[in-house]
Amino acid sequence: MFETDDEVAALQALLDRSMAGAGPHLREIFDGARLSAHDLVERMPGMQLLTVATVSRDGRPYAGAVDGYLLHGELWFGSGTQALRTRHLRRNPAVSATWLPDAQTQLTVHGEVEIVPFAGERAAPLRQAMLDHYVPIEGPEWARFLDDLVDDDSPAFRIIADKAFAYYRAPRRP
Repeated sequence: MFETDDEVAALQALLDRSMAGAGPHLREIFDGARLSAHDLVERMPGMQLLTVATVSRDGRPYAGAVDGYLLHGELWFGSGTQALRTRHLRRNPAVSATWLPDAQTQLTVHGEVEIVPFAGERAAPLRQAMLDHYVPIEGPEWARFLDDLVDDDSPAFRIIADKAFAYYRAPRRP
């Protein structure tokens, strides 16, 4: 867990504000099933697959999977310099991301991305989280792959969420 108490409190405030502004349909679905910020950070250690949606030049949505990380109460991900997602986000930072690890749990955020140089100090926690996840799986050569991303001037993305909704409903037992 990378979050301080203040970061968890800020995430909880975002979740509370978002739910307060939600429509009746969403509030009905989430009634009794809201996931607290504390529980969310406990459930999202390390790399988690996110579906990230961007907006094309002509306004069409594009969604795809990314390796996401919850770091200091915010979602981060990386992408290649020439990736369509990167081009979309450089032109229009609007983004939505959803984490659906199973049928009982979800996190959805809406907001904008901040584009952070992958090689910079601010992206260091993301680089370390990626190393912690992939080197044990792929071996030390994965660290060299990551160095190539740094050398390639690839971007990291920090989602600045203006809305976030977290849900968990335990399965019902027959």
